[in-house]
Amino acid sequence: MITVTTGENIQVMRKIKSNLDCASGKLLASLHGRMFVALLSIQGSLLLCAQSVQPSGTPVLQQQTGSLQRNSDLGQHLGQPSLAPEDVAKLKLTPGSSIQLHVFEEPDLDGTYRIDDLGFVALPLAGKVKLASLTLREAEFAIDDRLVEGEILKVAHSTVNLDEFTAQNITIVGEVASPGRYPVLAPRQLIDVIALAGGETAMAGNEVVIHRQSEPADKTETIHYGRGTNDPNALSVTVEPGDSVLVKRAGIVYILGSVNRPGGYLMQESGKLNFDEALALALGTAPEAKVGDIRIFRKQPDGSVVQLPANYRKINEGKAGQIELRSEDIVFVPSSALKSALIRGTQVIASAASATIYTVY
Repeated sequence: MITVTTGENIQVMRKIKSNLDCASGKLLASLHGRMFVALLSIQGSLLLCAQSVQPSGTPVLQQQTGSLQRNSDLGQHLGQPSLAPEDVAKLKLTPGSSIQLHVFEEPDLDGTYRIDDLGFVALPLAGKVKLASLTLREAEFAIDDRLVEGEILKVAHSTVNLDEFTAQNITIVGEVASPGRYPVLAPRQLIDVIALAGGETAMAGNEVVIHRQSEPADKTETIHYGRGTNDPNALSVTVEPGDSVLVKRAGIVYILGSVNRPGGYLMQESGKLNFDEALALALGTAPEAKVGDIRIFRKQPDGSVVQLPANYRKINEGKAGQIELRSEDIVFVPSSALKSALIRGTQVIASAASATIYTVY
């Protein structure tokens, strides 16, 4: 028989407890490890099953995409960005177009509606709603307001999609490479409209005239636009479907007589040209030129022609002010005092009609 003291009993109990803790820890670790392996095995099996069931088109992803699209339609009323292309988002509805309407709170109103010649659609119970000249999102709000105002619904959330669209044209004429009518879905920047027509020709000036479809025929808008300018006002101008654009020809100044390169010269970019600049474009006066008797022939609004003296020496010496030329002015440099006295305005004008036109960039 073995007798154990109290102190020894305590030490034995601690040792037994330590052994038990170690054994239980190992057992738990083993169980956890086996459970983890089992979970991995189950997860791998599920993934293999999913891959074997789903085709390569991943319908689950397709369903999520459709859900996102539906959420996007509803999110338009909640201030979320639309997934529609930019042109469609800016598109304004026109008479003859048809829309697809879906009202979340009242599916009986769902359907396809055509905009009549006056720009209205007729909704059951709610009556007519004007949608012409509205974007798709603006049309949604107009329909929502009508349903609430007509006490059809307390709260309305609708989506409007385009079913058929009657495209409108922008007419662009004048000094462009390919003038004509171009169908557009939405407002375009002026620079884009000019690009649609192939860009400006070498004869184009710095003015573009726009007539808005909604304005009277005699009311136009003039935009200063040139190749070498970067005017933010001109770049921000938009052209609406139905508008007309005229790219005006640059003014022409004719330099004739005793100059080294007689002809017509465009008043490009700034649209301004003074007397000295005009002679420089003509490569200066010829040796036999009578520079003291240079004259400018200018047409008046009533069709008459006046002669203005231009003393080349005094202008160069600063004794006379610079002369700003106007479109269709004719600068004539005589070769002698005799010819200067005999020359007539009608003869100069006739010479200008057959003059070569030069473009300078």
